[in-house]
Amino acid sequence: METVNSPDYIVKGLKDELIAIKHYYRTNLGEKYCVVIYKENKDGFIITSFFTSKPETIKKGGVIWQK
Repeated sequence: METVNSPDYIVKGLKDELIAIKHYYRTNLGEKYCVVIYKENKDGFIITSFFTSKPETIKKGGVIWQK
């Protein structure tokens, strides 16, 4: 929820979903980016989430908001 509430980037998904990306300097896996794919509607819900070390490939979808 922290990534959705306070993202570093929001990227447009392939359909009507949004992708929130937040950088974490320290995780159990080292320095990573948390990626959360979610939909915004009256209820809103998270589709999936994962950690990556290469957010550039996700940002290619088109950054629509940046911190």
